[in-house]
Amino acid sequence: MNPVLKETAIITFWTFWWSVIIGAGGALALKWPLTATYLMSVLTIGPSLAILRGRNREKDPLDVGERAGVELLSLVILIGIGWAGGQYLGK
Repeated sequence: MNPVLKETAIITFWTFWWSVIIGAGGALALKWPLTATYLMSVLTIGPSLAILRGRNREKDPLDVGERAGVELLSLVILIGIGWAGGQYLGK
């Protein structure tokens, strides 16, 4: 598998699930708005995960530009999911 696609899938997968957990937990426990909490989680967890995965430059299969592209693509996917969820869930 292409390393860029692999990293995009990994970052998107983990960021999505952690953002859903935080968004749903905040909505249920603290009555926070679901969509806003999800999107804020995406915008903080995604870049943090990309930085953590790319911190060892000797072992990282991607160069800095590819790593930035992976994170941008992941953010676009996750923000699209959040927008669609907000439209269809109405929260």
